[in-house]
Amino acid sequence: MKLLIIILLAMIFSVVLSDNAKGASMAATLQKSRQIIIVKAKSRASTAAEMSLYERTGEQWCAVKQGIPVVLGKNGLGWGRSFGIDYKKLDKNVPAKMEGDGRSPSGIFGIQRAFGFSDKNPSIRLPYVKLTASVECVDDAGSKYYNQVIDNREMPSRDWKSSERMSAVNVYKIGLVIEHNTQPVVKGRGSCIFFHIWDKPDKGTSGCTAMAENDLAFLVQWLDPEKDPLLLQFTEEIYNNIKGTLNLP
Repeated sequence: MKLLIIILLAMIFSVVLSDNAKGASMAATLQKSRQIIIVKAKSRASTAAEMSLYERTGEQWCAVKQGIPVVLGKNGLGWGRSFGIDYKKLDKNVPAKMEGDGRSPSGIFGIQRAFGFSDKNPSIRLPYVKLTASVECVDDAGSKYYNQVIDNREMPSRDWKSSERMSAVNVYKIGLVIEHNTQPVVKGRGSCIFFHIWDKPDKGTSGCTAMAENDLAFLVQWLDPEKDPLLLQFTEEIYNNIKGTLNLP
C-alpha cells in the first residue's frame, strides 16, 4: 500500500506540473532555476525541519550548505499555493494552508524580495524593502491589499482592519518574502509568509519558516535573482518521492 501511495504521489505531481498552462509555467520555472532552498520536515505535524541550499551548474546540483536547522509553523505544514497551483491535489488528507491556522505552506515557491530594518546591504542582490514605520503586511482577508506588503503612505484609502506593522516585529530585522498565495491572491488562503529570524530554536511560528540570524543573513546574501531562486518545502517522504521526477538533489 505504501509503495502504491509513493507511485501515485510522483504521478500526481507530474500531472500537477503538466496538465495546464499554470503547471507548464511551474515546470519552466523549475527548469530555469539555478538556486534552490530545500526545507524538509519529518512529518506534516513537525515544527522542526532542516534546510539545505543548492546551486546548479549545467545539469548538476551542488550543495552550498546543508543541515541548517529551521522551525516551521506551530501546527506544522499545510498545502500552499504558488504559480496558480493548489498543491492539495497531491494529497487531500493534508490540510490546505489557511489564514491563521499556524501552518507553514508546503510546495514550491518563488523567492523574489528581501526586507530588513536597516538600509540595504550592498551584498544583497534581491529587491529590498526597508521596514519603516509605515510598512505593513495586510492579513485582513476582506481587504483588496490582502497578502501584500505595502507602504500605507502610498495607499489611496485604508480598507484593512488587521495588519502586521513589520518594523515593530523584532524577528523581521532581516528576512525574505515567500511567494505563497501571491499570483493570484486567494482570500483566506494565508498571508504574510516569510523567512525570518526565529524567536527560539524550539518554538514554532505563526506560519513562517524561521532560523538563526547568522543562517538567515547568509541566505539573504547568497540569493541571486538572476538565478531564479526557489523554495521547496515538503515532508521528507514527499520530497524523496518527487525528487527523481523533478531532477532534484
